[in-house]
Amino acid sequence: MRKCPIVLIACLGLSVLVGSALSAYGANAIGFGVGVPAALPVDWDASFTFAMSEILAESNLSFLFTFGTYPADFPELYEGNASLLAKAWSGPIVLYAGGGFSLQWRLVGTAWLWTPFMNVKTGVQLWILDSLAFFAQVRSLDPLPAVWSFNPEFSLGTTISFGAARPANPCLDGGYLWLIIGLWVLAFIAYYPRN
Repeated sequence: MRKCPIVLIACLGLSVLVGSALSAYGANAIGFGVGVPAALPVDWDASFTFAMSEILAESNLSFLFTFGTYPADFPELYEGNASLLAKAWSGPIVLYAGGGFSLQWRLVGTAWLWTPFMNVKTGVQLWILDSLAFFAQVRSLDPLPAVWSFNPEFSLGTTISFGAARPANPCLDGGYLWLIIGLWVLAFIAYYPRN
């Protein structure tokens, strides 16, 4: 029972090492965050605590891997995510959007039950230094096969980069900003209630 978390933490560390070797852009990041369902009052029992590894393929594209747990269900429930994110820079601020796949595994008796999900996320990062950022994001998990139910979760966290993650010259990525807006519109259409 204790082997699974150790193996998963080792996989997260391995993704940092592999990302460092394969990244063409030259910067990779690790971080952590806490997410809660987007409702008041805050339901801390449903919170999701995670560690992450971000492989910055280029300044406008990154691969994000997260591993975490729901503290109320620890050590019986874990979750891993793999996402592809498009980013639009405006000076030290980054808007991002993307998605990917998530996998939750829950201990049921003596066996692990695996449940696949599709994840959609969007957020903003503020790079206060070349290698330090704070982020806020909204994500939604949808069980596979997708039923397109929107279950927003709001997260806050921090990211530390190995190398300079933000561009040297302040810039405004107009083309990528329109891509992010297009992804928002597609998500709105996909999750719009059809009742």
